[in-house]
Amino acid sequence: MTNASNLEIMGKGEPLVLLHGWPFHKATYRKLMPLLAGRYCCHAINSLGMTDETLTAQHDLSFEGHARRVGDYIRAQNWDQVTLLAHDTAGTFARLLAATEPDLVGRLILLNTEIPHHRPPFIPLYRALSRLPLFRTSFALLMRSRTFQRSAMGFGGCFADRTFIDDEFIALFGSYWFASDTRFQGLIRYLQGIDFSVVDALHETHRHITAPVHFIWGAEDKTFPMTLGRQMADRMPSLAGFTPIPGTCFLPHEERPNAVAEAILAIS
Repeated sequence: MTNASNLEIMGKGEPLVLLHGWPFHKATYRKLMPLLAGRYCCHAINSLGMTDETLTAQHDLSFEGHARRVGDYIRAQNWDQVTLLAHDTAGTFARLLAATEPDLVGRLILLNTEIPHHRPPFIPLYRALSRLPLFRTSFALLMRSRTFQRSAMGFGGCFADRTFIDDEFIALFGSYWFASDTRFQGLIRYLQGIDFSVVDALHETHRHITAPVHFIWGAEDKTFPMTLGRQMADRMPSLAGFTPIPGTCFLPHEERPNAVAEAILAIS
């Protein structure tokens, strides 16, 4: 997790560790980090599986495994505490870390993330399809289609404004995964590691989080509907705030990075 290719550091100030979800990597924060660098020393980390690292059967890509590696990274920096900023699946293992190692996490900021007993559209389908022998070839061909890229099964549900699904975005988070066997296998291993029993137990996990938790939510998200996200947040004992970002969906930090940065910088 900590080699140079898997880590991006920017800015000076208190430490902020940025954790991405599936099917993304650290570059999903490329627009946000420069806006936060005046206050924070931002460390954007690639999760295991979403890198060029060759995986073995011994690599643990469970939510608990991801949480443990982030904890190891924080301890290695000799920080007293950090702020964690996590999106999507990373929001789940960030909550596990905050619940099990409260001394490491001083503040938790969550962007559109898993909700107990809610299943994101297409994730169960992708998990089933990924076991088929021709999945990689078929999906790589589909990803070349502009129509598919902007469809609900592609990245259409990620944005309120689908013009953001441009060549740069597809190069980073679409065709990128098909450029090598290592990347594709990591993408699938991460996907297969998603355990919805852990997601469904999050209400109990939340009871053990002592750090203040701030939610920033794309208001038009259909992957994780804001009404359900707010209901989840309202049940959290350590809830410190919930900020909707109008005109955005699943990736508010891609669509309106300035608004997301403003919300983050308003947190004291």
